[in-house]
Amino acid sequence: MLPSREHDLYAPDALPPGYVEILLRVLAISGYGLWVWLGMGVALGMNQIGDGPMQMPLMLGTALVGAGLGSRGQRVAGGSDGYGTSPSGRRWPTRAGWMALTCLGPVLLLILLGDGHGHALVMRLAGALLMLCSLVSLVQSACRFRNQLSPDLQRLSSSLPVSRLVTAWYGGGLWLWLCFMLQSGPEPEHGAYPWVLLLLALALLLGLLEGMRWQSLEPAHAGDHDSILHPVSPLRMFAALLVYVLPCAALLLTERFGGGLLAAAVAVPSCLLGKMVEQHVYQTALCDELPLAG
Repeated sequence: MLPSREHDLYAPDALPPGYVEILLRVLAISGYGLWVWLGMGVALGMNQIGDGPMQMPLMLGTALVGAGLGSRGQRVAGGSDGYGTSPSGRRWPTRAGWMALTCLGPVLLLILLGDGHGHALVMRLAGALLMLCSLVSLVQSACRFRNQLSPDLQRLSSSLPVSRLVTAWYGGGLWLWLCFMLQSGPEPEHGAYPWVLLLLALALLLGLLEGMRWQSLEPAHAGDHDSILHPVSPLRMFAALLVYVLPCAALLLTERFGGGLLAAAVAVPSCLLGKMVEQHVYQTALCDELPLAG
């Protein structure tokens, strides 16, 4: 029996929704990634980002995650639940929504405690809780999407949870880089080189994972002896240029020539736009596999 197209395709993260809805989801994933970086940093005793307080990136992460929760209003007909809201029209949030609300607890605590003077232990505990809740939210949303697909499509999307985590770390890292540049001035500090290398490594890892996800779709296309593998679409190449090439070039040029604020201001929207296009193309290709799933 074929899976219900209206049920599976319009499930969370499954149907190719509109570009605006996908953009809001990508913003939410980046927001969780930013929270993960901040929570990890605070748990390790780093109570400041650059030369400025951590309130700015914390509030930015909250705004990004809130954008994902607001994607409910961008649903298409029959639509998905956005990122944490119910598809049935109920006003109560889903598990992902409750997890997002749970993350607000340590966020508010970290903002209220400021730089953590005299509250080191509480700050570290709050940071660890923020990191844990953010990771759980990311994995839960990816698993929720896969559980609503047919068994064959679950196999095709087996690498999604790991890919989503790396996407969050990469996107959140770019946002944190932008916050670092805004708070530290237009020129990068000498100690930015390890951060540049880390983001470059994440970009490479993400590219490999996304390549594996696309490769998992190929056997279904090539199942017929008369068929041939589809060439890489221009949209995929355009998305790869925006997600990997431009941000990595900005990172390398920043370390070599300076101008970090301008480079970060280019890299962040480039990555967002590229992930929006990439996710739309991927989800469309995944939906095309439904007639082959049984």
